[in-house]
Amino acid sequence: MTDSKTLEELKQKLLDEKKRIEENIARTEASRKRMDREYETAFPEIERDQEENADEMEIYESNLAVDESMKAELEKIDEALLRIEKGTYGACSNCRKEIPLERLQAYPQADTCLDCEK
Repeated sequence: MTDSKTLEELKQKLLDEKKRIEENIARTEASRKRMDREYETAFPEIERDQEENADEMEIYESNLAVDESMKAELEKIDEALLRIEKGTYGACSNCRKEIPLERLQAYPQADTCLDCEK
């Protein structure tokens, strides 16, 4: 496994990425809530442009997919931080071999070696 200094650097990288993702999620959720409030009305907008509706739905769905992707990445980061605490970080969850340091530096939330990733 890696030395304690490298492990601390990887942990900090995970924490920084976690913070960045949480801030992005908070921004998109706040934006979505504003959009939802803007469209709450007692009377439907009968003469509203259908193309505009379709465009807005497409943007909304795209943002939702990105949000879900960020949440999945956040979950991977939390799992990596837990592995650090347990002392199992850096070992492939599949074959139990050590994950190369280069892979962990590039993607610190990795839980598999490249062979098992394929």
